[in-house]
Amino acid sequence: MTVGVAVHRVRSIPDRTFRRVVRAVDRGVEQVARNADRELDRDVEYDVVAGATAPRGTVVTNTRDAVYRSTANWLDATDRRDPDALHLMLVDAPLQQSIGYGGNRSHVKYDGPVSYANVGATERWDDAAVTDNMAVHEVLHGLVTPYDARPVIGRGCEHDLGAVIPAGDGRGAIVTPLATAYAETTVGGETQWPGSGCLGHFSQDVGYDPDWWGHTYALSPATLAATARYLGRI
Repeated sequence: MTVGVAVHRVRSIPDRTFRRVVRAVDRGVEQVARNADRELDRDVEYDVVAGATAPRGTVVTNTRDAVYRSTANWLDATDRRDPDALHLMLVDAPLQQSIGYGGNRSHVKYDGPVSYANVGATERWDDAAVTDNMAVHEVLHGLVTPYDARPVIGRGCEHDLGAVIPAGDGRGAIVTPLATAYAETTVGGETQWPGSGCLGHFSQDVGYDPDWWGHTYALSPATLAATARYLGRI
């Protein structure tokens, strides 16, 4: 099997940012595929591609539903919707907090599902590391379900598969993709816009209040285990 992801963008996302995010997604999906290839009784490959640029005004960002619907309509109208791939749209809505830093609605086996990452917001209010992690974060939601998370961590919240790792100085903390935007749930904490989804406790945590936050695209062992379970049953 091949884990396919196509990363698209709206026209206002700069080329340099687009290329960087595609590389980050590639690294994230590579980890998933290589782990699944080792763990499962099947060959697992991956294919992350830089997709198309949506014309100005095509992707509507006033609500989450509008982002999903307008992106799906554009993909269908232009015959770009690969039914075997997850489609990640990079949007530019730095003032639209109602749609958050990203979102996901479905999974890779369901007719080319759509996720989005609000790159305009993460680039403006946080930094490149948060942007990259949120793009990987939303792709990961398309590669795991609560059903797969529960045997790994004892609960069905996908964000809890993420990890918060102690930094070398004992004062900071490093956040993996699925924990990004959830490691501290106050505005201006780990990220300027905290996530609004489920949260219990992470698969690994530091046990102290960090003085500073960093981010890594390395996936937690729990994330790798749960994504392998999902890929093993589709």
